[in-house]
Amino acid sequence: MAAPHPLSALSIEETNLARDVVSAAHPGTVLFFRQNYLWEPPKADVLRFLELEHSRQLTPSSPRPARCAQVFYDVIGGKAKAQYNEAVVDLNLKAVVDHKVIGTEHQSSLTTKEFEELVNCVQADALFQQKVSELKLPEGFEVIVEPWPYGAPDIEDGDNRYFQALMFARDTRSGNPDSNFYAYPLPLIPVMDAATKTIVRIEEPATGGRGESLTAKTHKPEIVDHCLESEYVPELLPGGVRKDLKPLTVVQPEGPSFSITDGNLLKWQKWRMRVTFNSREGAVVHDVRYDGRPVMYRLSISDMTVPYADPRPPYHRKQAFDFGDGGLGHCVNNLTLGCDCLGVIKVCIHPCCYS
Repeated sequence: MAAPHPLSALSIEETNLARDVVSAAHPGTVLFFRQNYLWEPPKADVLRFLELEHSRQLTPSSPRPARCAQVFYDVIGGKAKAQYNEAVVDLNLKAVVDHKVIGTEHQSSLTTKEFEELVNCVQADALFQQKVSELKLPEGFEVIVEPWPYGAPDIEDGDNRYFQALMFARDTRSGNPDSNFYAYPLPLIPVMDAATKTIVRIEEPATGGRGESLTAKTHKPEIVDHCLESEYVPELLPGGVRKDLKPLTVVQPEGPSFSITDGNLLKWQKWRMRVTFNSREGAVVHDVRYDGRPVMYRLSISDMTVPYADPRPPYHRKQAFDFGDGGLGHCVNNLTLGCDCLGVIKVCIHPCCYS
């Protein structure tokens, strides 16, 4: 079997091997794996390899950069807080070649499991249930718990790992589970301590618009009376979807103009590039060339954040870093031919580590 290209994503077998090597380095310890993907070799090493590749001088005996995985995980022990670790595993040597214990002043990205724990903790919390009952929601409305990262911690939060939940109400009378609950925000923000899995407080932000006070409760107790429905799924739109659009037909009778070979090598007209995928950044493009001329070594997005809405506390924490906090690769959906895509489509398969 040919050795993988240095810029190809880890296979399922390599992903599992990296996990096993890290597990063996912590015998008798419970580990919580967060992310596990390709550790890109130093650029200078890759460029030497690419020079051989593009000059057609590459042979099976040509030197290759080390094939490594970077693994992000927690070491869990008894009642102590989980300790976040980062390691680099050489997949050929089957050994950990670099290891760091990350201090509590830094925090790892979140996982879907932590979000699930947040939702469960909020729904089971007695104080939260009491606060919801005080809102006097109309019959036919249900409470929606939307998990969020904690955003910018306050000084008094210390090094604790917190999560917050934004609350909404959904009108269930339509019987459609896609009814837009964002039209009915609720002024409750539960905060969970990730270490103890408990709700440490429930904040009650101000309601009303800009210019209101920091504590104004403009529409209490009938909290959704001022809200208007705002549906977007076609079957719930009052007038349905517009009828004046002409048909659009996507056909390629002779097939596509692009090709994908060697797992992730994309060629289109005079363009050539390698496309990979990882948990943090999502899609990453390497070694972009036009007619043989190098254009770009690496193309990716480092992060993205949107400061939302109201500057009054605690809304200042409603600011997710989509890549660093959540990991874009964890947030994308699998696409299905004939449903999400039209024409001749190539679906790229990349394994991701989901805790």
